[in-house]
Amino acid sequence: RAQYLKVATQLLVDDLAEMAGDWKVGGKARVALTENGIDGGISAILTGIGSLSYGELAGERMKLGLLLHDPEEEHDCFSDNTHNSHYYDVMGMVAVYRGEYTRADGKQVKGRSVSDLVRKLAPDLDKEMLDKLAASQKSMMAIKQRAETIEAYDQMIGENNSDGNATIQAGIDSLTDQTRVLERVVASLKLKPIAFEGSDSLDAPEKVGKK
Repeated sequence: RAQYLKVATQLLVDDLAEMAGDWKVGGKARVALTENGIDGGISAILTGIGSLSYGELAGERMKLGLLLHDPEEEHDCFSDNTHNSHYYDVMGMVAVYRGEYTRADGKQVKGRSVSDLVRKLAPDLDKEMLDKLAASQKSMMAIKQRAETIEAYDQMIGENNSDGNATIQAGIDSLTDQTRVLERVVASLKLKPIAFEGSDSLDAPEKVGKK
């Protein structure tokens, strides 16, 4: 077990080092993001936020489990860490849109952001987007707090648990709301149409079968 922990930890360190290298100046991820020009780079950023917000998180990671009431459909069904995964997914969206985050050592990292750009062109829309992101943070914090004080996430999505189900649904609703505003953000920037990832769980729930 000790050897496994050492190997697994080293793998995480190696993966993080690889990611840092990919995003440094000249790194392949940074080059891929910028090679299509400014509009292409901004489109890629917004596609990532929108797809994670709607199809991936609200749909496949949350609504699917709620539809099926199946504990194996929660994001982290083995570690029971789903509430943290969902919360920090939203924190990541906020960090990317605002162009800032706080490091573990408390240092603030800040740069130019999509929010800055939208604020110059449509300040009211930027405020609305920030408000929607804040609402998503609040709803995910409610899930996180419930998981840490009342019941695990897999119990929240259980059948006949109206309070738990409602807490999850509120998170889904806030993510859907912010995605709709993000679509207007794309339009305000006059970018080429972006297709966010969808999900049958949200778009065609009748197609989702019971196990």
